[in-house]
Parts: sequence; structure tokens; C-alpha cells
Amino acid sequence: MANHKFSSPNITEMLGVTPIALVTDEEIWTRLVTPQVKALLGDIVSSKVELRETVDGTFNGDEVTNFNDHRLYGGKQGFIRFPYIHSHYKTTYGSLVIKRDGTKFKVLGYVGNVEKGPFDLIFKVALRDRRFDGTARANDCSLVDFIGYEDPTLNHTLQIPGLVENATAVELSTYGFMPGSRIVDATGDEQLDEFVRNPYLFVGKPKTWLRLFKKAWKSKRSPGQNGNPVPDVARLVPNIVEAMAFERGYDYMENAPSHYHVAKWAESCKYWYSDPEQAAALKALGAGIASVKAAGETLTRPQESWLVAMQSLPKEFIPEKFYFGGAKWPQDNIGPENLWMYKPLSERAKASAAAVAAAGSK
Repeated sequence: MANHKFSSPNITEMLGVTPIALVTDEEIWTRLVTPQVKALLGDIVSSKVELRETVDGTFNGDEVTNFNDHRLYGGKQGFIRFPYIHSHYKTTYGSLVIKRDGTKFKVLGYVGNVEKGPFDLIFKVALRDRRFDGTARANDCSLVDFIGYEDPTLNHTLQIPGLVENATAVELSTYGFMPGSRIVDATGDEQLDEFVRNPYLFVGKPKTWLRLFKKAWKSKRSPGQNGNPVPDVARLVPNIVEAMAFERGYDYMENAPSHYHVAKWAESCKYWYSDPEQAAALKALGAGIASVKAAGETLTRPQESWLVAMQSLPKEFIPEKFYFGGAKWPQDNIGPENLWMYKPLSERAKASAAAVAAAGSK
């Protein structure tokens, strides 16, 4: 035993404290919160940082998740499995809330009084380490917004073509809407607001879907955009978070775009599709849009995305001129399937991706 060579495990990462969780609040404020969001929030005037372990938050919308239903204190309800740090920075015109556990941080910007109301969520950026995806352990994260990540087929980083050995990846989700710009604020139409937020919730009621679609079709809003975007969020955030991830040793940045126009935006940011079947589905949807245009229809970018959403209706409810031959958008933001896209960050990941691309072109 005198010559035994001991391994040197990364203890913090194996126990679930990953590099992305160590990004500081100061770095988030100075580097990640965009200039236009800072202008809307104003200066930081006070702060409160505390360790929490309850599902309930300080205000409506501040709750966290407990997908695995691990319970503390002898099985009492209302508690999460792992605690999280909750940082609340009050600003001149609202609040900045930063939450973090071992695998994720989430930044939320609000204009208005979050404790008394009214207030608007105007900014959300989250980065989540994916090393536990494909296992039940992924759902121990108290900050997961949607359905869990435990399915090994639908939610595993190993889907990336040419994945490098011992790869690490981080998932990006981002959101930025101007305060007071929601459809319900302007029209009072709560159903239309909810339809634009997620049209797939209405697929089971195709007549209602088509009625609301006619209203959305004439607007400049894409699916998911029930508010007007903050202009510099989509322009600045991708490069910032990619740099943050690269500096902390991650090989890949990944995202699961909610709608067609978001996937096309991700393409423009040099993201690739992880799954060949999903890539083929996106290609078929693009061909469907091209065929509609070739037939003489003029489409805006939001309208292209609406036609993609329409393909999830039963065939008999889709106008013939808008039918794409059965091609469908793979992610409805309800079920467990995600449309994963990835971008190589490290040099070894870039080299592997280039090799895969070169092999595919032969």
C-alpha cells in the first residue's frame, strides 16, 4: 500500500457544488445585468442575503421547486431537499433577486414593489450545470423552472455529436421584457396574453387556438413574446454567459429554445442542434415556411414562428396553404422533450465539433 496512488477527486463538484454556482453576485451585477436593465432597475440601495430551505419565497413568483420531493425535518411539507442562497437587492425602481444552489444560479430583475405590488418581471438569466442530467439527481436542484431533467434519453448532454471526454456543459435560459408591455396590460385580454405566452397550452382546443391565432397573426409578437423584449438582453447576454462558462472550464453551452424564432436566433449565435432527428424536423419546418413564401405569401419573422406552432394542431384544422406535410416543432414547453442546441466553448470541444462537421460534409 505504500506505493498506492490516490486519486484526486474534485470534492466540491462530486458533492454537487459546481463551478457555475460560484459566480459572485458582484460579477452578475457588474457584468451580466445589461445596461438597459440597470437603467430600468436603478441603483442598488440595500441588500439581504440569506440561506433558505423553504419552497415558499418572499413574494408571489419567488417560490422554488422540489421535484424529487425530498423532505426535511421528519417529512414536513414545504421544505426543499437542498438549501439555496437567496440574495435580494432592492434598487431605486425595483429589485434584483439572485438565487443559487450547487448546480445553478438564477438572476431575476423586477420593476415595482415585489412585496406590496404591483411589479413586473423584466429580466431573467439562469445558468445550470448539466453534469447530473439524465439522472434523478438533476431534480434535486431547487431552482429548476420546468419539468424535471431525469430522463436519460431526452435530457442528457451525451447527445452532443463528437462529445469530448469528461465533458462539462452549462444550460442557458434568458428572458427580458419591458415593464408594462404585456398584452394583458394593453388589452385586458388575459386569454390572448396566455395564448401568446405559450400557444401549445391551447392545442387541445383547436377552435379557440385558431380564434386567438387570428389576433396574434396581425401583431408583431412572436410565440412566447407576451411582452416587448428589452433590446440589449438578446444582443449582449449570450457573449457574456459564454465567457463566464469558458472561464470556469466548461466545454459547451447548451439551450432548449422555446419557439422556432428562438432556435433561429440561436443558430445565428452559432449554436448547433444536438439530435439529428430534431435537426431534420427543423429543416422540414424551414422548408414548409419556404414553400408558403414561394406560393406568394409574405411572412414576417413572428408569422413564420406562428405557422410552426400551428403544425401541432390536428391536420383538419390547419389551412391547406399553411400545412407543412406533418413536420412538427419538437418542444411544447409542457412535456419532457427539449430541443437541445449546443455551442462548443473550449478548444477541444471546438476541434471535435469541426471534425464532426468535416466528416459530415464528405
